[in-house]
Amino acid sequence: MKPAVIREIKQIANEAGADSWELVRENKHLVIDFRFGNRVVRQVLSATPSGMSGRRNAAAWLKRQAAEVMATGEKHQKTQ
Repeated sequence: MKPAVIREIKQIANEAGADSWELVRENKHLVIDFRFGNRVVRQVLSATPSGMSGRRNAAAWLKRQAAEVMATGEKHQKTQ
């Protein structure tokens, strides 16, 4: 994986507020698990660095997914 792609993934994780990230699979695309507390959001990213707007879009999508996963987890815990 190129250093620029690693920097981009770190920036996306930082902007989205992820605790950590882990590379699951690397091919033409990268499959990344971003961890938020005890929840994980899986995202597919390009294996080549994207521009600033692409990174912002990926971070915004990740934030929305993390909020949804956290809300779903809280609802699930309340019903048990």
